Amino acid sequence: MIQVDVFWSFAMGSSLATLAGEKLRREDSVFVNGYFVYTVCYLAMIFSPSGVYLLWQHTGWETMFFYGRDDLHGLFPCLFALTNVLFGVVGFYLSARLVRRGSEPTAHALWTTSYTCMFAILTFGYDRFIYAGTLEEWRKGVRYYVEDFFATEVFCTLLVMSVFVLPPLYYAMWRWPSGPHMDRETRSELLQRALTPYVRVTGLVISAYLVLLFGVRRLLPARYHVLPQHWHVDRLFAFLLGQALFGALIFVPLAFIPLRSARKTKSS
Repeated sequence: MIQVDVFWSFAMGSSLATLAGEKLRREDSVFVNGYFVYTVCYLAMIFSPSGVYLLWQHTGWETMFFYGRDDLHGLFPCLFALTNVLFGVVGFYLSARLVRRGSEPTAHALWTTSYTCMFAILTFGYDRFIYAGTLEEWRKGVRYYVEDFFATEVFCTLLVMSVFVLPPLYYAMWRWPSGPHMDRETRSELLQRALTPYVRVTGLVISAYLVLLFGVRRLLPARYHVLPQHWHVDRLFAFLLGQALFGALIFVPLAFIPLRSARKTKSS
């Protein structure tokens, strides 16, 4: 979806630079190294084309049912493809600079917060994210059950795309942090460094939503309300569910980072 892909692209570039860690720190340049080349190739050859395909084939869903294909200028897909790569490069660069300065906790906070922004848009707007109908049906107010989405062409397309999008990303997240230094304790510390800011930002989002829902909406006039009137506690439950499910998907590679072999440890 165009509303989340900039955050997703940034998060992927940022996470890959952060997880390259010590190996990236030993490189002479942030850009002239295999980790950056891999990231750019992944964004340009897999991630960006998948987004452009969804924008062309399922324009309503990809724009969260704000626009149809006839509403978009020809430059829009070009800019969309560009940002899907550009924001990943920016994320990689910023996190690489942080890692090279020894600020790994901040680098982890950068990519996990970007993922939280992405998940928040999807889950707080879950009625658009999992809408099973077309743009015309959305505009007419046609309603579908949640489970209807899982029988749509969009969902099947997402499943097929995941076969191409996830493995290269998972491979880098799983392989790049490994090395002679990686034991169980180090892996646990790395996972904790990533999870801690993720949980903290989740708590901040929950607190902010509760203030807007029960504070601002009840105490201030309607013109000062930030949340749409049809948003209630269900959006918060959707956010928590999304943070748990989507969070498991992004953190699972870190739990299986290869450890140094006993033979290497003994010889060293």
